[in-house]
Amino acid sequence: MKITEVHDWAQIYADGKLLARLDRRKGEFTTTLPALKKGTQLDILVEAMGRVNFAKSIHDRKGITEKVELILGNQAKELKNWTVYNFPVDYSFIKDKKYNDTKILPAMPAYYKSTFKLDKVGDTFLDMSTWGKGMVWVNGHAMGRFWEIGPQQTLFMPGCWLKEGENEILVLDLKGPAKASIKGLKKPILDVLREKAPETHRKDGEKLKLAGEKVTYEGAFTPGNGWQEVRFAAPVKGRYFCLEALSPQANDNIAAVAEFDVLGADGKPVSREHWKIRYADSEETRSGNRTADKIFDLQESTFWMTVDNVPYPHQLVIDLSKVETVTGFRYLPRAEKEYPGMIKEYRVYVKSADFNY
Repeated sequence: MKITEVHDWAQIYADGKLLARLDRRKGEFTTTLPALKKGTQLDILVEAMGRVNFAKSIHDRKGITEKVELILGNQAKELKNWTVYNFPVDYSFIKDKKYNDTKILPAMPAYYKSTFKLDKVGDTFLDMSTWGKGMVWVNGHAMGRFWEIGPQQTLFMPGCWLKEGENEILVLDLKGPAKASIKGLKKPILDVLREKAPETHRKDGEKLKLAGEKVTYEGAFTPGNGWQEVRFAAPVKGRYFCLEALSPQANDNIAAVAEFDVLGADGKPVSREHWKIRYADSEETRSGNRTADKIFDLQESTFWMTVDNVPYPHQLVIDLSKVETVTGFRYLPRAEKEYPGMIKEYRVYVKSADFNY
């Protein structure tokens, strides 16, 4: 099954049984379905997780932005006639639901309700580290969202919203908790990251060999933020696009790219839907997920960044998934002013066959 596109996080169910989760951050828009009997009810629960609020991606549509298809080989069938429900996340919607006592945690999205008593009130931090992904309300006040991946595992609870005596807490957990337990802490937990280490795009011992390759274009970027567009003197056909950063704008080793487009025969960006990173000489994963696939994740606030102790030049190879007529490209550096990673001189190589490594 293919969803074009999930914005931003989805769970797929068949007759109430969880089949898959898709995460836009990771470019996950397809999943393999098991054999399903005729008449199976398919449900897709999609959560919006904030919007890009600047530049090219400011029109950040949410939900399923276009269509859902079943794919078999080269055949595709669009699934239509969906019943669409809006899922309110305000207190008035959930406060009067029917809640049942249970010792068995449901393996599906659910609301949880409890009460607790206080002899005195004060600021605290709600420890949500045993929960999955969702939202919390205390005494009718929305406290925020939580996600087990971290690094933030707590939510600030202002004492002014608590009261002596009985208090009410409601939790919406879209994944389901490992343990339905919450406690107040004196200090926040802000540094527990449970996300799997991101995969890099360079095999052990692999090194790109560009000696003898024909240079398609070379030039220098203008210092500063914002999109920069480069047009080639003549179109070139190819499937593999290599950007080689030769030197930095500042005196550092780092190269960084926030977003990248390849321009097609009509001068407009080609589809990035099936792009893959074939190679990146360096990717920073120690202080965050700065892998090369961030250059086409539709989020201008994320970026590919090289490790600071790896010197120039830096190379990035994109597999466009098919041969394209390439007339140029568009490059967006990191959004932060005067941040490291601004590329100065560069070369571009475009080939129909893969490069040598």
